[in-house]
Amino acid sequence: MQSVGKVVVRSVARRAPWQEVAIPIPWGEIRGKWWGPLDRRPILALHGWQDSSGSFDRLLPLLQEEQRSFLAIDLPGHGFSSRLPPGVYYDYPAYIFTLQHIAQHFQWPKLSLMGHSLGGIIAYSYTMFYPQQVDFVVSMDGIKPLVHKDRISLMAKNLQAFLRGNEHAMSAEEPPSYTLEEMKQRVHLSNWRSVALEFAPYLLYRNIEPSRRSPGKFFFTRDPRLQSGTLMGFSQEEIVAQAHHITCPIFVSKSTEGGYYEKKEHFYQVMDVLKRSSAHYDFHYVEGTHHAHLNQPEGLAAPLREFLARRSPAEPQAGLNGARLVSESEDPRVSRNRLEQVLGG
Repeated sequence: MQSVGKVVVRSVARRAPWQEVAIPIPWGEIRGKWWGPLDRRPILALHGWQDSSGSFDRLLPLLQEEQRSFLAIDLPGHGFSSRLPPGVYYDYPAYIFTLQHIAQHFQWPKLSLMGHSLGGIIAYSYTMFYPQQVDFVVSMDGIKPLVHKDRISLMAKNLQAFLRGNEHAMSAEEPPSYTLEEMKQRVHLSNWRSVALEFAPYLLYRNIEPSRRSPGKFFFTRDPRLQSGTLMGFSQEEIVAQAHHITCPIFVSKSTEGGYYEKKEHFYQVMDVLKRSSAHYDFHYVEGTHHAHLNQPEGLAAPLREFLARRSPAEPQAGLNGARLVSESEDPRVSRNRLEQVLGG
């Protein structure tokens, strides 16, 4: 019998209410946070590499207008979502399949996509593959797939990293544990201090569990295979050629302190094509680091609200297609004060 999605009603840190969602997929479930009315197709929000749906906790309350809904998911292997099966590599196809499964489960006619960093690249890649299935894209400091030089040697390095990560993922041994303060520092120091120390808990609280070996400490629950890096790639010529077929409205933000992670001209070459191909191309430089949407969301929220105001809220639909509300007690990982504990840790 086919399983159904689950929704846990909850409110975090006295901010705008959202509801916990579990969506069935062939290898388990995708977890996420539904903001806004349940009877409308939401904008699907995709977080960055090794982050979680908590990445959008400070931005989405600023966008709750005109009966608009958002579903911020934990990508596979992140947050509360199931890991991919043993031996399976995390790469673009796995993320594309995930979006397809979600769309099919809810029977959505189209997807409205929002993403940060890796999430932005996934959203744009999905649009490259299925341009007619996306009604608009919002990308924050990450849009086109990156093009790396020496791709063969990079793939070989990533394969070795995957083998190590797969061994750790299959081990019954508990990962290294840290105090909450140490974990905040690890999130803050990674990615060139992109995440402000005070906001690191928003990425942590869905990615950690208390240590069984060391009381008072915690370990990361995200899949160690995530550190392997991508194998699948495209040439710059392929990406540019496909950009000509993307006609849906696109919002792109670029953080002033964020990097390009490839040749800078690759990014702007694609942007030049999208200016001509997109029905509405909206580009903004946003003050801040790579995680500006988390550290200082107000600067991004203003132009994003204006972009979304041009898009009508999605059509009402018949509920959540079999999803049901469940109590928090049915999932021991879900706690009303989980974020507050990490924030105050």
